[in-house]
Amino acid sequence: MGKTVLLLGTGAMGSLAAQTVSAFDEVEALILASLDAAEAEKAAVTCRGSATAVAIDVTDQERLVQLMRRADVVLNCVGPFFRFGLPILEAAITAGVDYLDICDDPEPTKKMLDLDATARQAGTTAIIGMGASPGLNNLLGAMVRANLDETDLLVAGWNIEEKTGDALVFSAAVIHWMEQCSGTILECRDGALVDGRPLEDLVIDYPGRGKRTIYTVGHPEPVSFHYSWPEVRRTHCGMVMPSAWIGMFRSYRDAIDAGKMTLEEAGRDLVKNAAEAGFLSALLTHLSRLVDGPRLPLFFVLGQGARHGKPATVAASLRATPPDMASMTGIPLALGAIMHLRGQTSGTGVMAPERAFAPKDFFELFAPYCTLPRPCPADRLVELVRA
Repeated sequence: MGKTVLLLGTGAMGSLAAQTVSAFDEVEALILASLDAAEAEKAAVTCRGSATAVAIDVTDQERLVQLMRRADVVLNCVGPFFRFGLPILEAAITAGVDYLDICDDPEPTKKMLDLDATARQAGTTAIIGMGASPGLNNLLGAMVRANLDETDLLVAGWNIEEKTGDALVFSAAVIHWMEQCSGTILECRDGALVDGRPLEDLVIDYPGRGKRTIYTVGHPEPVSFHYSWPEVRRTHCGMVMPSAWIGMFRSYRDAIDAGKMTLEEAGRDLVKNAAEAGFLSALLTHLSRLVDGPRLPLFFVLGQGARHGKPATVAASLRATPPDMASMTGIPLALGAIMHLRGQTSGTGVMAPERAFAPKDFFELFAPYCTLPRPCPADRLVELVRA
């Protein structure tokens, strides 16, 4: 018998998640909920099968719980997650319904993972951060850890110097980016979560590619890796970009931290500067790439530790991805929901993707959606390299 899926938030990522999940026979009915009823209606007509649209203010907790009780599983795409993530998860636990989201903020990730015992007691399964990064990177991290006998360090990387189908426009995502490049960020050091400083140099030696300086940034992976594998001593997230850019990013960080710019002002200025970058800027970027070190994958996880009693480094990345960030985020969320409906998740409680799913099973389901730069069969989708 098919199940009912409730999707909250029908922007670009939510709409793609809705389209994807509606194509599976496990889903009998789909409810698309948004503050904007017209937006939800527009998303509903793109879905297969029975899809209905409703208007919802997610801050109305009582009505939200009532709506959730109509579903077997909730997919949450309502951001920003620092505002909405925790209360929407709490509503799902109250409603007794299972839950997945695309939370990309480390602070609410920690708060939601701390609800594990509460969710277990309620019999609820909640999977936090089932998008691209976090999401795909978490599952790559599980594959890295499985290829090490002991893991001391895990670094999740995402690469902003490689082109995708996305243009840089001012959005909530840009504001979030500025937030994660300023203030303090959660990282694991010596086995404990601590506050770190963003945009610090982080040198990695990628097997088969070589050494490269990347830059620390706030993201959920260091938090969820710590919760999933508390024995790992250090966890970080690193941003890959030309060294020619780091001065500009650090100037935004310093201005935000000093109260001279808001997150919104810094984000708008970043988008403006990117749009106005001329020949000289492009030349400096090109020259910096010549000396920065090897090109790195769009998403990757690198681990250091021991294998067969010897020091070892393992890295995992994808040979192909969906064509843009909305697809890279919305499709994994939908596939996570399908795997959950098929009984392929590991018990109840609040967990990150690396605890919830077997990576091999997920990537077999994900491979047909990966077309950039070219389609790749499931058995070759993940590239594992060792040193």
